[in-house]
Amino acid sequence: MRKFGVTITAVLVFLFCGVTIASAESMMLEYDGGTHEYNGAVYSLVVNNQLIDPPLSPIIFNDRALVPVREIFEEVGATVNYVSETQTVEVIDDDSYVAMRINDNVAYINGDKTNIPDNVVPKLIAKVGGETKTMVPVRFISETIGLDVEFDSEDGAILIDSDGYTLAGEPVSDAPSYEEPEYEEPEYEEPSYEEPAYEEPQIPYVNDVYYEAQSDDEIKVTIKTDSPMGAFTFFKLTSPERAVIDIAGARISGLDDTLKVYEGGITTIRLGDNPERARVVIDAENTIKDYDAEKVSDDTIEVTVKTKAVAAAAPTQNNAVNSETAKPQNNAALPQSSEYEAHSSSEKLIVLDAGHGGEDPGAIGYLNGNEVLEKTLTLQITNKVKAILENAGYTVSMTRTGDTLPSLTERPTQANAENAALFVSIHINSAEAMEANGTEVYYASENNGDEYGTTSQKLAQNILDRMLYYMGSTNRGVKCAEHAVTRRCNMPASLAEVGFITNPTEVYNMTSDEYQQKAAQGIAEGIMITLRDVTIPD
Repeated sequence: MRKFGVTITAVLVFLFCGVTIASAESMMLEYDGGTHEYNGAVYSLVVNNQLIDPPLSPIIFNDRALVPVREIFEEVGATVNYVSETQTVEVIDDDSYVAMRINDNVAYINGDKTNIPDNVVPKLIAKVGGETKTMVPVRFISETIGLDVEFDSEDGAILIDSDGYTLAGEPVSDAPSYEEPEYEEPEYEEPSYEEPAYEEPQIPYVNDVYYEAQSDDEIKVTIKTDSPMGAFTFFKLTSPERAVIDIAGARISGLDDTLKVYEGGITTIRLGDNPERARVVIDAENTIKDYDAEKVSDDTIEVTVKTKAVAAAAPTQNNAVNSETAKPQNNAALPQSSEYEAHSSSEKLIVLDAGHGGEDPGAIGYLNGNEVLEKTLTLQITNKVKAILENAGYTVSMTRTGDTLPSLTERPTQANAENAALFVSIHINSAEAMEANGTEVYYASENNGDEYGTTSQKLAQNILDRMLYYMGSTNRGVKCAEHAVTRRCNMPASLAEVGFITNPTEVYNMTSDEYQQKAAQGIAEGIMITLRDVTIPD
């Protein structure tokens, strides 16, 4: 499979500065949540001397040529994935990884942040009634990724070629020479141009979010910013059901993270931001039947969500952490804080095991070009689990509290010697495929008896349910495996894989204190729910 090189190839003036008209076409296009009339140039696409017939041919958008990303890269031997939850397009070959987000001019090439030229962002565009395609600026294809791009003015075609480049992207000795095409002076007179004074872009801040119940199963949410906002996207996620609105380049200002609703089938509205966007999440009690978002003015978005539920009842559980409001997988009730205290006892010791340590880093991931070690993440999350349990009155012991490496025998031996009620080992997953994601919890069949009043499998299920409740990650299920640390324990034991350190989105999440706290809260509550049934044998 061909790697993409990072090399700048010769590209005609057409690609960078202007547009030469090919065949003009009038059609209706769907993008950014609406339908738009297109009256402009449409180009043929030739990749490696093969005429490509994509559902949407190259078009002009904001005076720049956009081309369909999947057809180009699959033709040159790469794999293209679209992650709908994050609206991320991934282009992968043996040693290269490119990630681009829809309506975002920031891309990542092998972990390095790169700006897409001219502020022309990747778009999801479709002919009305046709297949939606991810369209990217052709200049990004040529200048940043390193494929050779030319424009055939006679035939009105964009030519893209991966031949003549080594896997590292350098021209081979027999690469064809490039001749600058003959330039024809335009007939019109070039207008005078005066460089505008540079103005620092103004960041719009979301400073007001409020709702109005339209009926028992419908709600309207209004989002306002203190200055005109840019592009926004909206989409629905499931498990749990929620509608998401992302406002590019915006921030949250002066608002609480969570707004409790419990009307119109909606439970909460949650707010968050990062350097690239502000996000508003509308959590539904049950299935979302329909949703829509409309920018009614430069600084106002109105979102309508219709559910299949009547007004949601306010929860009785104590949610101390901002959470994804999904129901537990087995519908197990979350105990009241008073129930935690009633069942807490110094006689029921919990042993927590932060995976790896010392000279064993565990799995290794990368974030912004920097290494992220499994042993570091597991200790950070385990310390948070310990704090939550101790604040609830439980007694906790840890197999390691620093960068040490207890053996796989020493960890369960410690739990057995301390006569623990439960043992939980915390790990971070990895996979060769970067798209692998989600949370899973293991137990050992050799240690799944009910001598303690419950089983290791039940402990694993409770922990997974509560982690999914808070994290909203993909459910990879409860699994059986004979890990040394779980099968050698006398008491119920499980091993939790929080997420994938090799997945760009999940490694970003797991390095954040907020996401670690969600994972820790889920693990701690799974432990506390299980402890209600534990009876330590004499």
